[in-house]
Amino acid sequence: MRSIGRITKTYGFDGAVVVKSKTGITGEPEQGEPVFVVTDGIPVPFFTREAFSPAPDTLILSFDDYLTAESVVHLRGCEVLYEGAGESGDDLMALKGFTLTDTTTGLSGIIDDFMQNPGQVIAVTIIKGREVYIPLHTDLIVSVDRGQRAITMTLPVGLLSLND
Repeated sequence: MRSIGRITKTYGFDGAVVVKSKTGITGEPEQGEPVFVVTDGIPVPFFTREAFSPAPDTLILSFDDYLTAESVVHLRGCEVLYEGAGESGDDLMALKGFTLTDTTTGLSGIIDDFMQNPGQVIAVTIIKGREVYIPLHTDLIVSVDRGQRAITMTLPVGLLSLND
């Protein structure tokens, strides 16, 4: 599963929500496919009634059985995960070898591998000759430049020294 983004607000009056992504929306769920809304740390399946993307960083989603704005307002701020048809982590493997740079410390390293945990992907990055585990979370990613093969992130203070 990969993160689509976070629900920022309701949309219209028929129970739709706006999902925003800092890295851009890639792929939309089809009608009847589940997306997983992370509530209280648990990914809960919601079946898609309709999905469309009016902008590269925005997805409008509506769910079966949620027909009013009031029924989805409690989802604001929740992360939305999606596993598209045939997705197997190949998208992640395309990021192998990218340079990952932290804007907080200025440190950078090369992504060597990935670990998938429930609801979270960890980049195994080689920084100064040692393996560092960095969560690839949309809240931490500033930009992804596929042409330069670079990912810029703002990591929490102390994250890079957890393995010291």
